[in-house]
Amino acid sequence: MFSAFTRWLTQHLSHKFIFVMGVCLLTASLIFLLLFVQMYHSQLAHERSVASASVNRALQAALENAMLKQDLDGLRNIINHLGQQQNIRNAFIINPNHEIRFASNPDLLGTHLIPPKGNDLTDYNDLTAPFTQFIINEQGDEILRSINPVYNKPACIRCHGTIATKPINGILFVDYDAGTIREKASQSSLILISAGSFVVLLSLFTMGWFMRRFVLLPVNQLVQASRALSCGEFGIRVTVTSQDELGVLAQTFNQMAANLQNSLRQIEEQKIFLQSLIDAIPDGIRVIDNNYTIINANMAYYQQLNLPNTNDAHTKCYTSSYQMNQACPTTLFTCPLHEINKTGLEVKLITEHVCIDGSKLPVEVCAAPMHVTLNGIEQTFVVESIRDLTQTIEFSQEQKLSALGQLAAGVAHEICNPLSSIRLALQSTLQTLMMPQADIKVAHNYLNLVDKQIDRCIDVTQRLLKLATPGGERLQLVSLNEAVFETVSLLNFDSHTQNIIIHSHIDEQKQYRVLSTESDIRMLILNLLQNAFHAMPQGGEIDIYLDHEQENIRLTITDTGCGIPTQLLEKIFEPFFSHRADGKVGTGLGLTICKAIVTRYKGQIEARNGAKHGSSFIVILPDIQSYTTEEVDA
Repeated sequence: MFSAFTRWLTQHLSHKFIFVMGVCLLTASLIFLLLFVQMYHSQLAHERSVASASVNRALQAALENAMLKQDLDGLRNIINHLGQQQNIRNAFIINPNHEIRFASNPDLLGTHLIPPKGNDLTDYNDLTAPFTQFIINEQGDEILRSINPVYNKPACIRCHGTIATKPINGILFVDYDAGTIREKASQSSLILISAGSFVVLLSLFTMGWFMRRFVLLPVNQLVQASRALSCGEFGIRVTVTSQDELGVLAQTFNQMAANLQNSLRQIEEQKIFLQSLIDAIPDGIRVIDNNYTIINANMAYYQQLNLPNTNDAHTKCYTSSYQMNQACPTTLFTCPLHEINKTGLEVKLITEHVCIDGSKLPVEVCAAPMHVTLNGIEQTFVVESIRDLTQTIEFSQEQKLSALGQLAAGVAHEICNPLSSIRLALQSTLQTLMMPQADIKVAHNYLNLVDKQIDRCIDVTQRLLKLATPGGERLQLVSLNEAVFETVSLLNFDSHTQNIIIHSHIDEQKQYRVLSTESDIRMLILNLLQNAFHAMPQGGEIDIYLDHEQENIRLTITDTGCGIPTQLLEKIFEPFFSHRADGKVGTGLGLTICKAIVTRYKGQIEARNGAKHGSSFIVILPDIQSYTTEEVDA
């Protein structure tokens, strides 16, 4: 029962309010009721005492008159008649010795009256004025006793003595029934309790209605709206029905909900923007926490591993990249997360990721730490940039083929001339052999010429193959002397047709060798020479220099073209930036690939304008002598 009441009490605010208000009202009503009953009881006693005093004065006058006339029978009749009145229990008179001389109850005659215990009046002879009090009589009943002294007067001196020695001749006692007074007080109290209960119930009902209408309903709307807001319904609003404190609270809630909705919209837009930003990056991007969990990735990452176009959140990096069920052993794999946690530095490595179909993808991974504070706790994430090396190779090969396409005319001329010579030599050989007296020596000379021209075609083809063949991962010793000579020979036809003279200032007694791939070095020289051609649409001269600079080799290609505008010097190596002097639109990738090749082999490239006209490209590459034996063997 008590637990059910406790649940009812704590379930709603209105129940608590009604309970507290009911207790307060009942307590206040009881307090006021007790005060009222006490005051009403005292008031009744006082009024009865006043009425009794008036009656007693009249009675006392009659008694004094009867006593002066010594009419004892008349005095007894007065006392008997007084005792028979309604609500009067007894009436009697005592002398100064406390002996009852006259009484409406004959049984009291001759007895002595002793003041009740606890009464402040211990001797009735000390009474100086009428006195009224509630007492319990000898029969155990509660009565209201009116005590009235009968004073000695000059007319009474003859029988009772002087006033100084006998101030009181006797004392008149009138006992009133106290039950009547109590009954009236009880009836009044019952009426008051009924009225108070009605007032309490009416007050509770009124306050309950007021609380429900003006407090609980608005608060319930706020509660329902708050629950909806917590469930993601950010468009919820509360109806404002008043301008009081709850109305202001509703307006504040609506403003808060609007601000929250706007903030979440902005956050969502920023999230979409950031996701679109990383999706626009061509390399794969993913963010990993310290538990090897991928918390974000871009589209390129999914496409690299043929993963579904969904968020790969909560997937482990080793599962996504290597199709493994546990973290990669650090003794067999270079784990970027492990290395960064150990050193705090960036990590770069080449590895193979396993696609979802089981195929392997060669990639270059660049990982860096990212320190952020989330929920007041500083956390470290690893951001990986994953480059598909197959795409890089295809991209580089396409650029090579594009550069070779520009050599098409020159290559055709280089092969066409030997083929023409071969054809003439073969025709002459056939004619000589068909003669009656064939000259074997002449035929032999013609065949030697055919052999030399075929070697020339093979030489041109090999030079093209060295440019077009994709570079392998294994480095080799490359002679810059041969690379410059053979690349220039492929451009002979273009240089003649464009009125360009190429001067090679290379000491043939010295060997300039670097550790790289053959195709990359030849593509570097070809792109720089073609760039010089583009700078001289009306013709000019190109000078090529090779020399040693401490432990490096410096390759310098200088042209007499229009030069490079100063404001563009810092942009010419940027991808897709093209500004050709011949007015044609280029791919904007030639110089970008040149810089990538030079950087790959730990070198530097720089562009400068000449003092008067033209420009120079200086390439610095490490000499083979600067490498250790172990590095060369590797």
